[in-house]
Amino acid sequence: MGTVRSDTGEVRYLVLAECAAPYLLARVRWPDVAQAITAGCPDWLEDPGLFDLPYEPHAVAVSFAQAASVAAGWGRQLSDEPAMGAPAMMRRMPANWSDLSSSERDALGLEPLGRRRVSARRLRRLRASQAQASASVPVAAPPGGYAAVPNRYSRLATTTVDMGSDPPERRRRVRVRVDGRAHLGSAYATVSAALVDLSEGGVRCVLPDAPAALAPGMRFDGPFLLEAEVATPRICLAVPGWIRWSQGSRAGTHFGVVFGDLDDRQAEGVQRFLIAAGGRRGSR
Repeated sequence: MGTVRSDTGEVRYLVLAECAAPYLLARVRWPDVAQAITAGCPDWLEDPGLFDLPYEPHAVAVSFAQAASVAAGWGRQLSDEPAMGAPAMMRRMPANWSDLSSSERDALGLEPLGRRRVSARRLRRLRASQAQASASVPVAAPPGGYAAVPNRYSRLATTTVDMGSDPPERRRRVRVRVDGRAHLGSAYATVSAALVDLSEGGVRCVLPDAPAALAPGMRFDGPFLLEAEVATPRICLAVPGWIRWSQGSRAGTHFGVVFGDLDDRQAEGVQRFLIAAGGRRGSR
């Protein structure tokens, strides 16, 4: 249900994302490993231009566990060893990952990356359901904490914590229930936990056997790789975060993580993810 994996491999894994949705996964190790896959090209492709990818401002470094989740979403199982005999891509040099040519996109199986926004109709439906969930939530939250919301975890005691200087609007965000997994990146390890609910402000997870370090105040450097059981899309949020509260029980340790500020594209990615994932509504 949950794991903590140290990240000590020599191979570096990176993703390129649009609206927080990964569209290219690469693994790089100078001077012998430069390979990538995409949803449209799920077979590993050798590309010397990938040696430049770690220096691309929009590339996000991910752990092996996070990279494995991206690959799984494209129907690939990620192994620790690079693919042997992968076909090589002939490209212009130096590589410009911010402005790929048409031939490069074709070779990588990439569709044109449009700027299509979330469907206004579907977004209104999401907002309406969130507002309905918000209206059903008791408004009498403990000072500095969150009101408990009835769901299948309501038997757990509510843990209140000092929210410090967090802006009030962060507390009012209604979280949407999403069954799935969250891969939370820190400096030296990745925590993989069951995903319970999500909003643009943060995420709630549960681990069966959480380490002692997984306590309020623990910081995650990011990124956060989130996957849903009922949908293939993943989102990769390249922001830091920290544990705001935790609560242990026989079912495991529930904990809430507050995200750093998302930019507009990441916020849109969360909205798209919630629309795709659906699920029951909730809040912490």
